[in-house]
Amino acid sequence: MRNSHDDAVEYIFTAYITLKNGKRIYAKQRGLKAFRIPVKRRK
Repeated sequence: MRNSHDDAVEYIFTAYITLKNGKRIYAKQRGLKAFRIPVKRRK
């Protein structure tokens, strides 16, 4: 997904994510160093 220049996006990198059911998924379990989460930048 590509964003235009108007939709500035920053990324947060984290070693794990927690699902709605409370289960944690670690990036290393998926063969990654970290998960990349896009966050819209405030103006």
